[in-house]
Formats: sequence, structure tokens, C-alpha cells
Amino acid sequence: MLRFDRIALILLIFFFSEAYAAGWEKVEIPSTELTILDDNGQYKDIKPGCAFSYLPDEAGLPNKPFHFYYRKGTKPQTLIFFNGGGACWNDATCTTSLTVPVSSTTRPAYNPSMDFENDPESVGGILDFARADNPLKDWNMVFIPYCTGDAHIGSNDKIYADPLGIINAGNPIMVQHRGFDNFMAVREWLKHRYDRFYTEKVLVAGSSAGAYGALMNFSRLHRIYPSMTKISLLSDAGAGVFTNNFLNTVFEPNGPWGTENTLATWIPGINQISSYNDLNFFTNLATGIERYFTKSKFAYVTTAWDGVQVLFLNIMKKTDQGINDPNEWFNLTPEVFVEWNLRMLASFNVNVLFNSNAKYYVSAGTYHAGLVDVFAPDIFYTENSASGIFLKDWVNRLVINDKRYPLINLMCSGTCGAPF
Repeated sequence: MLRFDRIALILLIFFFSEAYAAGWEKVEIPSTELTILDDNGQYKDIKPGCAFSYLPDEAGLPNKPFHFYYRKGTKPQTLIFFNGGGACWNDATCTTSLTVPVSSTTRPAYNPSMDFENDPESVGGILDFARADNPLKDWNMVFIPYCTGDAHIGSNDKIYADPLGIINAGNPIMVQHRGFDNFMAVREWLKHRYDRFYTEKVLVAGSSAGAYGALMNFSRLHRIYPSMTKISLLSDAGAGVFTNNFLNTVFEPNGPWGTENTLATWIPGINQISSYNDLNFFTNLATGIERYFTKSKFAYVTTAWDGVQVLFLNIMKKTDQGINDPNEWFNLTPEVFVEWNLRMLASFNVNVLFNSNAKYYVSAGTYHAGLVDVFAPDIFYTENSASGIFLKDWVNRLVINDKRYPLINLMCSGTCGAPF
């Protein structure tokens, strides 16, 4: 196993050229097992990789190693973006769900592939630096792919069975929940960049599962930048509406993701996460972090009837009941839409009531993820259903720190495009 202080030179040599300023550069991780120094002064072993990186090519499942992307901008400002791609936490979601065809409307519970929807050019949206109306077009950009099913907070290998006996002839399969390890490898690369000390602004952002990775890894990114750097959070399509069984499965000790070894438990909001229930999870988590980082701004984006977030609430409810056939998860009733909507609004409103450095933008419709093109192309640039303010302009208010254009809570009107 290599210490990261040894391979740091390899990474820097591999990626020192300034000739790529116009586009994205892929950064390979040159080892699958690393030892890095964590914020508590202790060495930590990490194993970057995707859910099935360990499998041979003939296994028939995506098995490429982890890498990430960087694009050098022209300003001393950096966007760090956590990509989305679902989640898995039990036998049905981690194995049986792989039988669901992948298309624009149906997909497995999570994306284990480094290829599918995991490069910044296909994700687009806020990462599209070629658009003149992108408020972050001149920023440095770091894109963290997601292929581990653990919301970027996992550091564990877990064996899952297929309750329907469809995948791998019913034999157990190991899923590498190594999203936290991947993030920490990216973080170490950032720590060794000289321009970190001259960075004026950092926006930590993420969509869908990446929204939770951005929020719960915010503190570790905050620690590597100088005190004068203004650091903000932009969380998209991650409103934290879960079931108790999901929370107990994921955040209890010895859970599938190994979160007891990854969460920044020195931060209020995170340090009590295993005691939260489905009604107070998001509010307690967000308000605790916001109160700790009082000089930072926290912005939350969602649609009022986000179909994918509603789907995951439905998947949790179904699998809690032992319904493991993915084909039975996609029947979304008006009742589950209403439950998700009411709980999302309650959490958002309590959050902003408690903390003045937190704001939200709730748009109309059922589309998922407003910062990227994956579900609704160009939506980051065309969305203006919340009080007529374009989402891209609201994000610009977040990062410019201009008192003439304060960041305010915005909400769509009427039924906000309810699907029933």
C-alpha cells in the first residue's frame, strides 16, 4: 500500500501541464489502495474504485477503475461537483435492480458504471463552460464521478444476494461502496495543488445522490482552503425524504456503507446522524452543518414534485415491505407524491427559519436535478418558474456576494405543476 504523500508527486507529474485550459482533463488514480492523512491527524486506508471494479472483464458488469475530471478556468474560483446516480443499500436495490433496463425513463436503483452519465460533457448544465450565460463558465471545475451507490459517503465492501435469483444465477455479489474513498482521493489531489492557496471562492455542489455527498463532505473540503476563501454549498435534488428503515440500515454501525468510518462526526448535525428519524433527518443534518459554518452560504434546489426523489421514497417503502421486484417499484401514486412534497416543504421551511445562511429554490414540475442536463436538457438555463427568477441567476446570486442581489427563498406558485 502506498502513502499518498508518495504518490502525490506521481499525480502532480501526471497532471501538471497547463495546456488543457480549454477543456476537460481526465485524472487517473494510479493505485487502488492508498493511505492518506485525515483531518484528525490519523492515517486512513482508502480503496478507490467503482461498485464492480474488482471483477474481470468477462464478468459482464462495468468494472473500470475510478478517475475524475478537472478543467482549468481563468479565475481563482473553483466548482467542486459531486455527480449523482442513485443509491443501493440492500439485496434488492444492489443486485436485483440491475435487471431493470437503463433508459431515459427507467434505470437501476444506482449507476455502477464509470461510462454511463459519468463524464462532465454529457452531464452538462452548470458544468458547460462553453455557454456564455453560465455564471461559472470561467471557474476551475472538478467533476467527481459516482459509481458506488453510497451517496459519496461509503467505505466498505458488502456482499449482497439476489432475492429473486436473477443476477449471477442467484449467487451473492460483492458491491464496493467506495464513494468516500474516491472523494478522499480527489481531496488529496486538491490538497497538493499550489493554486489552492490563492482560491477566492469555492462552490461545493452536487445533484441527486451527489447533493448528499456535497453536504456531508462539505467540512472536509472546507478544511483544505485558507480562511479567507469564501466557500458555499449548492445542493440539488437531495431533499432528504427517507424512511426510518433506510436511515437505520445506512447509518447504524456496521451498515452496508460503513458510514461510521467516513462521516465528519466532529461537525454538529453529523455527529448525531444515527439518532435521527425520517421526519427530522434533513433538518437536523442541514441546520447543524449550517450553524457550524456561519460564514458560508447554503443553497438548496429541487422541483416541487421531483419524480426521481419520489421514486426513491417509493422504493424504500416497497423494499421495507419485502417487495423486491423492481418492476413493482415504479407505480407512483398521488399519495406518495403528496407525502414527499409535504415533507420536503416542511424540512426546507424549518431549515431556513432556523438559519439565515440557508436558502431554497423550489421550481415547478416533476423533473429531477436542475443543475444538469441528464433528466431535463438545458433546464439550468431555462428554469424560471420560481417567482420568474432564472435558476442560473439565482445561483449567480449565491456566488457573487453582492448585497444588491441577495439570495432569497423562491417558490413556484399554485400547484407547482402537480402530476395529478
